[in-house]
Amino acid sequence: MRADSALMTSASRSSKPATSQPKTDAKLPHTASRPERDANPVSLALGKQLKSLRIDRQLSQEELADKSEVDRTQISRIERGVANPSLMTLSIICYVLDITLSELLAPIKKNLKPHWADPTAPIRRAAAQGQRSAPRRLR
Repeated sequence: MRADSALMTSASRSSKPATSQPKTDAKLPHTASRPERDANPVSLALGKQLKSLRIDRQLSQEELADKSEVDRTQISRIERGVANPSLMTLSIICYVLDITLSELLAPIKKNLKPHWADPTAPIRRAAAQGQRSAPRRLR
């Protein structure tokens, strides 16, 4: 008899159930690792355009995500205007949708003002943390 099967046999004979690990069957409330940020008008317009193009091509979020090598939740967040995708991500999504970046961005007719021009504008990270970004010196 091998050692691992002997251990298994002796463990199956014990009268006490193995309860060293807590039960994780109960569903816990979902807690996000970070809160979702507010959507701005540009992100909302981009998401609306992306969703429209995806539906026109009869793709689900999961199919688009698989083909563009992006997580499905990221596609959902982009469509809701919550995510801020990189140009590379948008470019890959455009490739899958068989459009150009300019075609994706063409319907977006809004620009965001910087916070100094409009105090109600979304605050960028450095300004939100009270830090001033130091000018970078070129060498």
